[in-house]
Amino acid sequence: MPRSRHQPAHSRTFRERLRLGRAGTHALTLVMVVLSLWMMASFVGQIMTGAQLEQRRATLVAENARIEATNRALLDQVEYAESPAYAEQIAREQLGLAAEGDTVLLPTFEDRPASKATPTPVALPAPTPQLNWRAWIQALTTGDTP
Repeated sequence: MPRSRHQPAHSRTFRERLRLGRAGTHALTLVMVVLSLWMMASFVGQIMTGAQLEQRRATLVAENARIEATNRALLDQVEYAESPAYAEQIAREQLGLAAEGDTVLLPTFEDRPASKATPTPVALPAPTPQLNWRAWIQALTTGDTP
């Protein structure tokens, strides 16, 4: 007996209800699988991001240690540059000063007798003039310029 479209849901047959139940179960299963895959992909992405952040942190810690070492070295140099020992070193090396109580040794040089004869300059002979076309031929054939 054919049913009309407007029959209530409780009057459907067991077979129809079972078919509707299976479709709902399949849809629910599909939604759960998609949700599980999405959550798994999100979890893997978070693990990869965490590893990248940890690597970046290690790089920054190493760079920070290098900068701190450079700062310590520069502070040591500034401390030495402001010390009296540095001022004394500069006075001795660049200004040629000596401290009180230092023995200063001055080198002595032998007196050289002045040379009696001064050489007279000799003029070099002037080059002989050459015709222009011969100079060009010589330059082109030998690669020498006159």
